[in-house]
Amino acid sequence: MNEFQQQILQKIEQIALKLQNYKSTNLELVKEKEELQAKIEYLERKEQELSSQLERQSSELEEKSQLIDKATNKIEELLGSIEIDG
Repeated sequence: MNEFQQQILQKIEQIALKLQNYKSTNLELVKEKEELQAKIEYLERKEQELSSQLERQSSELEEKSQLIDKATNKIEELLGSIEIDG
């Protein structure tokens, strides 16, 4: 094998190594992308759960607030009737 053929062979080997490196890097990036997508999906589900929980709690708080208002009004009515009777 002459020197020119050997140089060509070395260049081919260098290109093959670069391609192998690109392939490895690409596989790593694909794996990282999949992991990030899974994290995003988890966070989106968690956000939805927390949003639903907040909505439920807000509704419960509103109901309790209304009950407190009704009880307060009833107490005021009773106190008013006591003062009138007294």
